Amino acid sequence: MLIVAWESTAACNLECAYCRAEASQEPDPDELSPEEALSFLESIAPLKPMLILSGGEPLLRPDIFILARHAVSLGMRVSLASNGTLITPQVADEIILSGISRVSISLDAANPKEHDEMRGRGSFERALKGIACLQGRIDFQINHTITGRRKSDIPAMFCLAEELGARALHFFFLVATGRGKEEEQLSGEEQEKILMEIDLARDGSPLEVQVTCAPQYARLSKQGKRRGGGCLAGRSFVFVSRKGDVYPCGYLPIKVGSIREKDFMEIWDSSPELLALRERSLKGKCGQCRYMEICGGCRARSYAQSGDYLGPDPSCLLEVESHG
Repeated sequence: MLIVAWESTAACNLECAYCRAEASQEPDPDELSPEEALSFLESIAPLKPMLILSGGEPLLRPDIFILARHAVSLGMRVSLASNGTLITPQVADEIILSGISRVSISLDAANPKEHDEMRGRGSFERALKGIACLQGRIDFQINHTITGRRKSDIPAMFCLAEELGARALHFFFLVATGRGKEEEQLSGEEQEKILMEIDLARDGSPLEVQVTCAPQYARLSKQGKRRGGGCLAGRSFVFVSRKGDVYPCGYLPIKVGSIREKDFMEIWDSSPELLALRERSLKGKCGQCRYMEICGGCRARSYAQSGDYLGPDPSCLLEVESHG
């Protein structure tokens, strides 16, 4: 299934240290209008994608529930990606009535001190209050971003997500884009150590676990007899910005088209960059690796390091093992 993440607005009530969108308190004046947004939803409907309403903070977009209802009516599964701080019982009612099937809430630590250092004072408690409004009413997941600033307590995140009643726990490894360019990056060794911690902690956990922006997890989990993911950018995932620009993923700043200029389907079917990603036209050790098809390296991390989105992933420690 294709996943379409739409950055519905740049407006956000928080100011996270690593924000990809470099969101601010006010919306971007050039965001898609309500009419353009409805047209965009119509254009992706034939693909029956899973639509992620992202931001910024999507709850700050006034027509977000109108758009969610329309997407659901077109046969899409719709998810809302929120920081949780604006969710009240009334907002939870609107989320459910709109047909949204899942809400993701971002928690950067299992305790208020570390979380608030990244997102702002009081944001942890407000996020938990938002989660309380969803509990027992709609599926929700916890999104946790892993940075080089501090060590993530993986077991504690599993415990917290389970205690809150989350359906899933998704880990995002920071890529140097947006405000994240100023954040300390993890070394390849640190990434692999954390990935193995995640693999260990998920044993016996009822949570659905997913890892993003660390596609080598597919290789590590395969070695450990567990299925993994791999880089989905441009293959089964696409990102559409608040202005309607289309990118392979939100962390890979290579514009492949604009829905203000072309129909989405035309961009999706004919973009040379997207086709190269689907064909795995990779260079260096990623292009020679036996795990290329299940991993592919992080294309965004390659671009951030070298300016070549098809180049080798600098975070991968694996010596080349030819698949030929």
